[in-house]
Amino acid sequence: MVEPLPITRRRFLSSHKSLVTVFWIAAFASLFIWQSRGRGGGGGGASLYRVNGSLSSVFWWTATTTTTSSDAGEFPRLRPVSFNLTDFGAVGDGVTVNTEAFERAVYAISKLSKKGGGQLNVPPGRWLTAPFNLTSFMTLFLAEDAEILAVQDETLWPLLPPLPSYGYGREHYGPRYGSFIHGQNLKDVVVTGNNGSVNGQGVYWWKKYRSKLLNHTRGPLVQIMWSSDAVFANITLRDSPFWTLHPYDCKNVTITNMTILAPVFEAPNTDGIDPDSC
Repeated sequence: MVEPLPITRRRFLSSHKSLVTVFWIAAFASLFIWQSRGRGGGGGGASLYRVNGSLSSVFWWTATTTTTSSDAGEFPRLRPVSFNLTDFGAVGDGVTVNTEAFERAVYAISKLSKKGGGQLNVPPGRWLTAPFNLTSFMTLFLAEDAEILAVQDETLWPLLPPLPSYGYGREHYGPRYGSFIHGQNLKDVVVTGNNGSVNGQGVYWWKKYRSKLLNHTRGPLVQIMWSSDAVFANITLRDSPFWTLHPYDCKNVTITNMTILAPVFEAPNTDGIDPDSC
């Protein structure tokens, strides 16, 4: 017959279990409070991704994040200074060419590097533009249902020297068309949003390429060169004239939660992501 434990020992075990239970409850409560404080207080947080041995930040936002308002709604504020594209006279009707508005916005942000940079919010709408450049310490934020559209006129696309990694050119010798969204020698640039999109309207280019009507190599949709600390997240890239996202000779590039779309057929060389010499 098994003898029951002495009363004193049973009390000790019961007390011990109670202490362990209290300890775990306190630990989970502390963790919950710590996470809540980390996300509250009106500030943003950051998810960190290690790339090439160092850390890059992809900002997240919640309902408590500081926001900026516009006629189109609210945007998370990820930089000290924030602009809306409409502040510079842009019209999102899919017809008006907004190149000047984008250029003026980027120029304004380029003057803010010592203050932590600036954010350009693109509200819902179809924003037609010729190619434009990014600048350092810039966040380009595309709202849901915002679409940046590339003009269908190659004469409005700048010509750049051929890439050193491809000698005299891919499709033609000599200069190549630049990318739709471009950047060189940049630091700390973020292109993100609520799954807004950048549309290269590539059908125009694909038809001309197949008909041998282009005199230069087609350009990528998005290209950054000789840059560092770049983040691409939470947007859609679609119908690129050529390669879609092309980082060239860059350091610490983070690409996450991206959607890249192009037809399976009749969309030549529309690779998704082409890291090059990085």
